[in-house]
Amino acid sequence: MIPPDHHRGLRRREFMRLALAGSAAVTLAACAPNPLITADQSPKPQPTLDDARRQTAQSAADLAALATACAGLEDADEAFAAWCTALAAQHQAHLSVLCQADPLGGVLADPTPIEQITAATPAVPAAQAEAMQVLAQRHAELAELTSSVAATQSGGSDADQTAGMALLWISQWLCAQVAATAFGSGDAAALSPAPVQGEAVPARTEMGDAAQARQVVLSHQRALVFGLQALYGRADYTQPIDGQLAARLSEAMRERDATAAAITAGGATPEPQPPEYAMPGDVTDPSQTAQIWGALELAVMNAWARLAAVDAAGRADASQQALTHAGRARDLGTALPFWPGWV
Repeated sequence: MIPPDHHRGLRRREFMRLALAGSAAVTLAACAPNPLITADQSPKPQPTLDDARRQTAQSAADLAALATACAGLEDADEAFAAWCTALAAQHQAHLSVLCQADPLGGVLADPTPIEQITAATPAVPAAQAEAMQVLAQRHAELAELTSSVAATQSGGSDADQTAGMALLWISQWLCAQVAATAFGSGDAAALSPAPVQGEAVPARTEMGDAAQARQVVLSHQRALVFGLQALYGRADYTQPIDGQLAARLSEAMRERDATAAAITAGGATPEPQPPEYAMPGDVTDPSQTAQIWGALELAVMNAWARLAAVDAAGRADASQQALTHAGRARDLGTALPFWPGWV
């Protein structure tokens, strides 16, 4: 028979062995590297604006302040004040996108500015007539700046990123050119509609290549011709605009044919034309003629802007085409959005 004390001794020795083994395991586990800590923990450099974005952002801030001050001039009429107020909002929208970390971030982008841009105190003109001259000159300078930056957007390993940034600058150039032309007329009554916010903002997207973009231009030109034919066929010549339809229809057909010829010359085939196009309004309602026509011109403008973005070699010509259609749309009472070219 084994004495009871002998069992107690065994139990004590067994407990000590288990305790020592557990302590060793804990020690080894504590000394082992954590497999979850693998990322580089060193501080990351904060993003900053490049010179082009910083300079353009400063211009946008300064022009927003100037436009706001001009809207409050004592002799400012209603049309001029409304234009200046809308212009200030447009520049603020441009400033926000230029200063955020990702200017192509779309509606979900973090709008927190990575650099604070403070507007200079504007030298406010004494009267509306002088203000129109100053605003025209300042926007002509901005157009020159944004055009020069747009011209540098080419190459790179990410074609969509490059084209997106090109469109960012082309869009601002269009806005500046339109404002310079509007104020340059010197006639507040001829300012045409002020810019509106619109629905689109710069966003990273698949831009395609020049051949694809040219097909898009052709598609919208065909829609314009279709719409003009529908409007012309129903015109009763009781409105001044009815007399302009025939001339613009002939011109639009020539433009459509020139684009189709360019596609063929590039070794491609124009895509088949659908039998009809959806119209942005009721073509049987004479009161909607200008609205429908203007929306169709605006769509062609957007298509030319996209082509300008993806085709560095033909950017200057495509940009001018976009500007021409912007003017046509505005002449019909169609306002340009804050970001023309983005849809």
